Amino acid sequence: MGLKVTITIDGARSIDRGVWKAKLKPDDVATIGDCDSKSGPFSVLLLESKVDYNQQSQTITFDPNATRLLNIGSTDQIIVLGGKIPQVSGTASVVDQPVAEAVPSRPEQPVEEKTPAVEKTSAAEKAPEYELSQELSTGDKLFLSELPLDMRDLGEMLLSEVRKHFPGELNYEPRAAKFDETPAIFWTVKIQPQDKSLQITVRGTPDSFRKTPGISLKLGKFGYSSLVLTQKGQIPGVLTTLKQAKKNML
Repeated sequence: MGLKVTITIDGARSIDRGVWKAKLKPDDVATIGDCDSKSGPFSVLLLESKVDYNQQSQTITFDPNATRLLNIGSTDQIIVLGGKIPQVSGTASVVDQPVAEAVPSRPEQPVEEKTPAVEKTSAAEKAPEYELSQELSTGDKLFLSELPLDMRDLGEMLLSEVRKHFPGELNYEPRAAKFDETPAIFWTVKIQPQDKSLQITVRGTPDSFRKTPGISLKLGKFGYSSLVLTQKGQIPGVLTTLKQAKKNML
C-alpha cells in the first residue's frame, strides 16, 4: 500500500452544510494546487472527495489530490466548499456520498422514545417556510456563505425561489463585489450588509417591465435596471421581474 497524504486545516468554522470558513495565508493556499484566478479578498477551495470535519476541534481533513482551487484571495480568509452534502455523526461530519445516500441509520437505543415532545415542536417551529435544495452549485453556496447571519433567511428564500424557475449558478465578480447569474447574465445580486439589503440588477430598462407591487426599478448602466430587496414579501415581485428580464435577453 502506498503512503496516503492528507491536508488538515485548523480553525475551520462550519457556516452551512458543506461550507466552512477558515484562515489560511494566500502563500499556503497556493501550495494546494494550480489556480489562474487571483482576485478579491478571499480564497475559495472546492473539495471533490471524502472530507472529515471535526466540530469539536474545528479541523477539516481532505485529500489534496481531489480538490479544485477556484481562487486565491488577498487575505487569509478561505472558504472551503464540500462538493457533496455532509453526514453528521457525533462531533465529526463526513462528506463522501450524494444526498440520496446520506441517510444515517438510527441508533437502536431506547433514548429515542424518551425525546421530549417539546423539543420536537421547537424544531418544527424553526423549520423555514421554503425548501432550499441540498444540491446547490458551488457559486450558489458561495453566495449563501457570504450572507451575514441577519440576512441568511432573506438570501436563502430568494435563492430557493429563483432556482425553482431558473436553473443556473451564481458566479462571484470580485471587481464589483457582486454575483452574476450564469450562463446567461439576466440578473445579478450584491450583498449590502450596511442596510441589510440585496441590490439586484435585471436586464432591461424600467419601461420594459410591468409595474409590480413592492418593486421599484431604477435605471442602471448598460441596459440594466436595479431594485433593492429588504424583505421576504418582495420576493414574489422579484420573481415576476426576473421572468421579464429573462425574456429581455431574447
